Amino acid sequence: MNNATNNSVLGIAPLGKTLPIVGIVLVGLFVLMKPEASLGLSFLERLVFWSLQVGIGLAGIAVVSRLARPRWYGRLPLPATLLLVGLAGAALLAPAYVALEHFLPSAEGEMADSFLDRFAERGLVEAIMVEFLEVTPLFLAAWFAANLPLLLAKPDTCKNSPDDPPGPDGGRSNPAYHAGAGEGQNNSARAAFVARLPRAIGQNIVAISSDMHYLHVYTTLGKCMVLGALRDAAEALRDDGILVHRSHWVAHDHVKRLGRKDANWYCEMSNGIRIPVSRRNRNVVADWYGRADNVVTLSTQT
Repeated sequence: MNNATNNSVLGIAPLGKTLPIVGIVLVGLFVLMKPEASLGLSFLERLVFWSLQVGIGLAGIAVVSRLARPRWYGRLPLPATLLLVGLAGAALLAPAYVALEHFLPSAEGEMADSFLDRFAERGLVEAIMVEFLEVTPLFLAAWFAANLPLLLAKPDTCKNSPDDPPGPDGGRSNPAYHAGAGEGQNNSARAAFVARLPRAIGQNIVAISSDMHYLHVYTTLGKCMVLGALRDAAEALRDDGILVHRSHWVAHDHVKRLGRKDANWYCEMSNGIRIPVSRRNRNVVADWYGRADNVVTLSTQT
């Protein structure tokens, strides 16, 4: 039995939890390496300087990940979508860096020695335009690096497809769900979502887990990664399942039972994975799949 994972970075850790670690490492490297931008500053000043520089950049990635829910699905290739979102992120960061330079000027006190430097001195708008040009290459590189797991992801397929069991309590089954490809449903949002899944893993969705702007979609035939927000997916599939956690959605038809390990609740799914249930959603989950006194205590083995 495997726990569901929303691990995106090399399959090891979620992107949302990795960004702060990356930030700490980068700040440490810059403080010790003393790049030209922070020459002449004391250790504490360098620490503050690079913490702000790196922090704004990583915060920009986190904010831009919220923008990665455009209506461009099916209209633009994924790289083009990420490029446009990345450019929007660089545009958002430029004013922040201009403000930072105003409050934390370079220790070198450099004079304007290029056309862009002289152009930036004309006014605030010009300064933001120049900052955008300077920030964009680095930000796009970081943005695409953060999205490598999505760009390089290939669907994982199961050797054997498990039978679709009835839901708990005799099954609150949605027949249209089993019809596949959205047959019998007039739900354009659902049809648009399932159409984005690779054909190799089918469209019979078991569960969905999120990691910032990624979605890990589990089906009876395998797993894939797509760009999107969990709440948007849950809304599109609202007749098929429920959110059991802020990062996890489950399909009614594929919940075999509720499980409990110590104080933690899980939905045991038809494909063998366990989906964690948050404390705030336990009552809703229990209403669907059984009360707390029917919860089976799972073994400590994973």
